[in-house]
Amino acid sequence: MKNGILSLLLLTAFIGFSQEKPSDSIKVKKFKVDGYIGFNGNINDNMNLNKKLSNANLPELDSFVPELTFGLNFFGKQYSGDLEFGFLFAKPEQNTNEMKYRGFNTRLRVHYNVVNQEKFALTTGLSLAYMGSQYDIYSKNNTIDLNDLEPNNNSGHVNFTNQMLYFGPSVSMYLFKKSSFEVKVNAGYEFALTRGRYDSEFGSVLNNVNESGNNRFVFGITLL
Repeated sequence: MKNGILSLLLLTAFIGFSQEKPSDSIKVKKFKVDGYIGFNGNINDNMNLNKKLSNANLPELDSFVPELTFGLNFFGKQYSGDLEFGFLFAKPEQNTNEMKYRGFNTRLRVHYNVVNQEKFALTTGLSLAYMGSQYDIYSKNNTIDLNDLEPNNNSGHVNFTNQMLYFGPSVSMYLFKKSSFEVKVNAGYEFALTRGRYDSEFGSVLNNVNESGNNRFVFGITLL
């Protein structure tokens, strides 16, 4: 299914950019700028970290993680795009163990307007995203003695951090343009460009794994 979605996005992006004329690049374009808030869904079900967590009978991160987004949208006669910031949070648990996952995402989209009508637009192009993640795994039964705060005597907490850079094709649809309830729907497939090895704020990591090649499908809706 992911291969079919990727092929469709790549084909749409190729069609969009192939319609550009060479002389268009020297024209001065005016852009409409809107602030927005929205929600994304990130689908990534092949995380190597999850294999380690499963082997240890610890809670795994779900393949679908919701994301709250806000940013600035730019829309011109021929080109459009946005600068987006997103926050991800999940709290899976298993038995007496729990994980707190927090992610911060920065994404830039640059699109060509394939269809630009008064009330509807279809755009396609590329997106570049940088993502930082933090994982905290701990036992819910852990106790802390304020009379014994020696770190070596207190356990039950594992911490990981991870940074990834993504790049790939994306498509957007603008609905209800020229109204007070303008909606943009996004979809994209992002390739993982960096190794994405895991670090920890509290020590070194042995038997490390990376998330290189662990791509993701992203879809979302924003209110302009």
